[in-house]
Amino acid sequence: MSGFTPSAMLATNTEPLLIAVVGLLALVIVGLAIIAIVIRRRAQVALAKPIETERVATPITPPSIPPRRRPVMVRGGGGGGGLAVATSTAMVCPTCRTEYHGMTYCTRDARRLVPPEEMLSGAGLSAARSHTKSAGLVCMACHRAYEPGLRSCPHDSNELMPFAVYNATRPRRPRGMTEPAGIIARICPVCSSKFDLNARFCGHDAGELVVIN
Repeated sequence: MSGFTPSAMLATNTEPLLIAVVGLLALVIVGLAIIAIVIRRRAQVALAKPIETERVATPITPPSIPPRRRPVMVRGGGGGGGLAVATSTAMVCPTCRTEYHGMTYCTRDARRLVPPEEMLSGAGLSAARSHTKSAGLVCMACHRAYEPGLRSCPHDSNELMPFAVYNATRPRRPRGMTEPAGIIARICPVCSSKFDLNARFCGHDAGELVVIN
C-alpha cells in the first residue's frame, strides 16, 4: 500500500480546482473593474464637452440708399450755349435760361435768377407754353428782362415786349460775343465786382457794368 491516504488524495484533487475558481473570480473582478473604469471615463468625457447653445440668426438689414436726384438740364456757362447739370447751388435765368452759381441776377439781361425747380413747374405743359410762361418781357433799349405783367421798363420807360419777339427782332450778335470771353474786363460801379468782358449787368445788384480802365 502506498503512503497516500484518501484524505490526502482528495486534497490533491481539489487543489487545482480551487486555484481555477480563484483565478476565474480574479478575472471576473478585474473585468468588472475595467468595465467600471471605462464607464466612468466615458461619463467624465461626456460631462467635459461644452454644451452648444443655439445661435439665433439676426436678420441683416441692407443699408438704406438715398434716392437719386434726377439732374436738371439747363443752359450752362455765364453767357449761354451748351447744357450743364444743375446742382444745389445753381440758379437759372427764366428769360435766357443761363445757369449761374453764387449770383442773384443774370449778367446778360439783369433778370432775377430762380432755382431750377421753378423752371420745371410747368413740366406738364407743352414746351412752347412753358417757355412763353417763364420767358418774361425784355426792354429793347437797355436789354433788361422783367417778369410778365409790366408794360414799360422801370429803368428807361420804354415799352416791353415778349422775349420771343425780342429774340427774333434784335440784331444777331456773333456767337463769341454771347459766350464768356474768359477775360475779366468789366466792373460794377456799385459793388466793385468784376465780370467777364461779354457780361452786361452785375450778377449781385443788377447794376450796369462799365469797362475797367
